[in-house]
Amino acid sequence: NYEVRQYQVSITEQALFRNTLVCLPTGMGKTLVAAVVMHTYYKWFPGGTVVFLAPTKPLVTQQISACHSVMGIPVEDTAHLEGSISPEKRRDLWASRRVIFSTPQTMLNDIQQGRLFPRRVVCLVIDEAHKATGQYAYTGVVKELESAQARFRVLALSATPGADMKRVQDIVRNLLIQH
Repeated sequence: NYEVRQYQVSITEQALFRNTLVCLPTGMGKTLVAAVVMHTYYKWFPGGTVVFLAPTKPLVTQQISACHSVMGIPVEDTAHLEGSISPEKRRDLWASRRVIFSTPQTMLNDIQQGRLFPRRVVCLVIDEAHKATGQYAYTGVVKELESAQARFRVLALSATPGADMKRVQDIVRNLLIQH
């Protein structure tokens, strides 16, 4: 039910097979690309977990609404995780739900505390990817998944990737971006 724009098709095709940083202005369809990639990985890997990370609770909530309006994933297969949910409940949701929306801090904490088996993650979508520098939780999540030898696709989204090439290169390196 959406107008197909050729650049979105091209970006989506690349993002399905290579870790990709998508840099588009607000309103140009980053969330649509993310929803299609997430839905595809949901279908391709029935035993895997697809994760959408956003840096704040309001952004997580906003992305849940946007993705649900685009994706045909049953609501009962999704969960919104945040630190206010008990650790036991989060452990259960990581184990039983296939599409998770969370902040990176919550995911990182849950990996480090053994509430999430990292090798189940097959697709990691990172909103506001320009934050993936230094010790920010996005970099920690990717390092934890990589050290657990998880096989996962990264789709990083940003309207403003960085003011200089060094910052962009840091983001690319920290998120294992190939394209």
